[in-house]
Amino acid sequence: MKAVLLLSSCDAWLSYSSFRTIGVFSNFKKMVKYLKKYDNNLSEWDIEMLSTIEQTQCRNENYCIEKLNVNPKLIVK
Repeated sequence: MKAVLLLSSCDAWLSYSSFRTIGVFSNFKKMVKYLKKYDNNLSEWDIEMLSTIEQTQCRNENYCIEKLNVNPKLIVK
């Protein structure tokens, strides 16, 4: 199995119905690089929160990370 990161955006309350998938990434560094282009207001504190608790806080639009194990044979390249 291969670990991937599923990045989602959600509302300020992290309500389940607000989750929208942004992308699937092979590692944290690639995810942050993409997210910095996607959101110009992303702070170093936000990145630290993603790294430690896998979600941002105190924003109108938050981000959450879910770690998934997938079969590498099923990954389309």
